[in-house]
Amino acid sequence: MHLIVQKFMDGQLPEAMAKSLVAGNLPVPPTDLLQALSYAFFKETPLAEAAAETVKAMPESLLSNAILGPQDPPDPLGLILIHRKEPALLETALLHPDMNAEWMERVVPFLPGPVLEIPLNNQVLWLERPVILDLLETHPEAEYQIKRRVNEFRRDVLRLVTQEVAEERLEIIDEVEAGHLDKAWSELPLPEESPEEEEAPVRTLLAPVIDEDGHEVPPSLAKRVMRLRTNQKIMLAIKGGKEERTLLIREANRLIQVNVIRNPRMTEGEVAFIAQMRTVNEEVIRIIGTNRDWLKKYAIVKALVLNPKTPIAISLNLLKRLIDMDLKLLMRDKGVAEILRREAKRYLESKQPRQG
Repeated sequence: MHLIVQKFMDGQLPEAMAKSLVAGNLPVPPTDLLQALSYAFFKETPLAEAAAETVKAMPESLLSNAILGPQDPPDPLGLILIHRKEPALLETALLHPDMNAEWMERVVPFLPGPVLEIPLNNQVLWLERPVILDLLETHPEAEYQIKRRVNEFRRDVLRLVTQEVAEERLEIIDEVEAGHLDKAWSELPLPEESPEEEEAPVRTLLAPVIDEDGHEVPPSLAKRVMRLRTNQKIMLAIKGGKEERTLLIREANRLIQVNVIRNPRMTEGEVAFIAQMRTVNEEVIRIIGTNRDWLKKYAIVKALVLNPKTPIAISLNLLKRLIDMDLKLLMRDKGVAEILRREAKRYLESKQPRQG
């Protein structure tokens, strides 16, 4: 290793010289410079950001040649895989003899879709760290063929899942690819059993599930959601589409409901519908009642005030925004707290012109 780089890693290089080194301004071989940049970045030194900018700016051909030889430690490979996107360069780093399972696990989330097949084909590394397969399956740019092969490897090589679970996941992948299921289904984690859960929760739908527009959720989708474990339902609540949200907001589990209302795809119509539901967890109501954007919509305000599940403080704060017709409705509603009925009456009377 170059003497300047060694001194830098030993903390013996003057600050000004260290900055010049990390900026790539000193006469140091590219291979040694990469070791210095890796040290600065992964040790979270004050020069970490500068190191990242330098490796991003280096010519692709220079980096490719710099990692052709032994990389001990292999940190420069990780640095390149995290900060660069050129497929040929990434392939060189991923196929390097010194690439190990620990580094593969760290870099997979940063890889672009076109090179994901390389770590998938490296059976030696994912046999050592099966979590690599999990990262590949949940990668946002993973194509369905990648997800399919991950599940086949789990079933046929690792024996991590039962035939039933594997076939279910492969079926889901096919349904997503065909456009019959929301994309979020292909990103579900493997099922986990908690002590509170019994085996395969199978329930019978007592009535059709209707969304806020009056449309029925397909019974086949409802049955599929019912078969999921809690950890899968939570993930589906976070990322799922409208039909999935319509089903999951009816789950008794607080975490599932909360993640439904925080789903970034949530529409104002859905929020208004949920705000009037008397079966949702109070935390869901609080989230709605403290969201300024949602409270700009009258339908949501009205639903909150008329919902007995809404905390009194929130209802009282919103009550004066109701029109007279809805205030009269509130006065006669025996389902809400008496203090709300009294306040609605008092506010209505205060708006009436006084008789001289």
